[in-house]
Amino acid sequence: MEIHHRPSDIKGVSLLALDGGLDHSNKDGFAEAMERLLQEGTSRVVLDLERLTYVSSWGLAALVHVHHHFAVRGGRIAFANLHSAVATLLHVSRVERLFDLYDSVEEALRAVSAPEAPEKG
Repeated sequence: MEIHHRPSDIKGVSLLALDGGLDHSNKDGFAEAMERLLQEGTSRVVLDLERLTYVSSWGLAALVHVHHHFAVRGGRIAFANLHSAVATLLHVSRVERLFDLYDSVEEALRAVSAPEAPEKG
């Protein structure tokens, strides 16, 4: 799997495109790249998954871990342009409800750059 940094017109939001497959052989590299973003002060990320064609159970665990890691550190991560195979996996494994999923990169960028809604209560 390759991770491509793409330009984002929104200050403070990183846009990354994942290309290939996410599995046991590259899950650690993916997690480390995402951790570097947090350490560099980037807490809002959009992952363009249009070219991510395969996710194994290891890769799925990495996505869940990274999403959780961002959330507990006050960050936001959104997934956009899901490849049909990946969308099916998220649906069948019932983890799609954990993630912020968007049909387009533009939608995801708007969502992660918006201020957090106040909590109800």
